[in-house]
Amino acid sequence: MNTKTRAFVFATIALGTCLVAYCAAREAAAGLSGAYLACVAMAMIASAFKVRLPGVHGTISVSFLFILAAIALFGFEETVLLASTAAIVQCLWRSRTRAKLLQVAFNVAVLAISSGAAFRLAHFFGDAPSANLAVLMTLAACFYFTADTLLISGVLSLVQGKSLFIVWQQCYLWSFPYYLAGAALAALMVQTNRSAGGLLSLVVLVPMGLIYAFYRLCALRAEKSLALAQ
Repeated sequence: MNTKTRAFVFATIALGTCLVAYCAAREAAAGLSGAYLACVAMAMIASAFKVRLPGVHGTISVSFLFILAAIALFGFEETVLLASTAAIVQCLWRSRTRAKLLQVAFNVAVLAISSGAAFRLAHFFGDAPSANLAVLMTLAACFYFTADTLLISGVLSLVQGKSLFIVWQQCYLWSFPYYLAGAALAALMVQTNRSAGGLLSLVVLVPMGLIYAFYRLCALRAEKSLALAQ
């Protein structure tokens, strides 16, 4: 790890750690609801359903669906804490290699920053009187995708000595439709929750599984394309 990469990684970890600590302190004073804890539990379970990204040593899981849902259902602090918890499970559960503390800290920081940015920006642009849930979820998915993938691509570009845009385009841009499909499913989750007046509906499990299977197929195809290109 060169000097620039190390500085980028530690700056991201420092910012993410401060954000998580702030949110944890706020929520410790406010308390957590049963609906929120149930959403966290489901996000942790969803984190185990992960797909390995082609061309990089990383994974993506369907837990981002619950991060998007949290943006609509809960507050800023709760969203960041849910994303951070999901990141820890994703890093440690059934990992091919033993995750290093630095890697876990960086991944948690990335999801904390990405979820926090998505929450603020989506509500800033999507809380207009004419906006609806679909608009909010679409904006949240776009902002979350952009922040998450650019932060990771930033590290990869420094390590590989390549352009940030080239790394981002090769490794992540192809997965954008996956996030848009997730936005639609997250909107369904939120609407079902609001209509039923209870916890997130289990009816989303089937389409969630379909999205996971579809993304695995896309990842395999992308991996084959990268292999042929090399």
